[in-house]
Amino acid sequence: MNRPQGPGRTQLILLAVLFFTPFIAAWLLYFHYPHLRPTGTTNYGELVTPLRELPKWTWLKPDGSATTTEELRNKWTLLQLAPADCAAACAERVLLSRQLRTALAANRDLVQRVLLVDDAAALAVLQQRFGAEHPDLLLRAPAESASVGSRFFGSTDPQAIYLIDPFGNYMMVYADHGTQQDFKGMQKDFKRLLKQASN
Repeated sequence: MNRPQGPGRTQLILLAVLFFTPFIAAWLLYFHYPHLRPTGTTNYGELVTPLRELPKWTWLKPDGSATTTEELRNKWTLLQLAPADCAAACAERVLLSRQLRTALAANRDLVQRVLLVDDAAALAVLQQRFGAEHPDLLLRAPAESASVGSRFFGSTDPQAIYLIDPFGNYMMVYADHGTQQDFKGMQKDFKRLLKQASN
């Protein structure tokens, strides 16, 4: 003879349903219905997914000595690709990265700036041009192919600024949307990143 199910069993089933439903819904959303995932983000820059580790390139310094991309580790890096002349638009982005770093105040030492020039012969010229106003700017040129940077980063915006995390991963790109807008957006991103990193 079957006994009637009591209210205790019904409550247990309801609790199980309430507990497991969010996990099942998240699993379905992630693996079977990715187009339904929310696309809005709070960051200003465009995230690179998945993160891409910077290759172990050999770079030349303005004095002709060599270094590698390993020097970029342990700090956040704002990296900009530049032609040999670094004309007005390029120079404006160099200034933007300096203003951003300065605005970080006490946290500015956690950030470094790199100008990767496609012509090693131009390093000394650009060092003379930018050295006094941008003493923290690291000028580098690839020792291998001149286009190695553009091939790796792949942005179609020649004025893009690339963000490298302290572990040497390319994680975000900032296209040129105008100096004022970019400064505000990048500043918000950095404040959030540095706050998360300190927690």
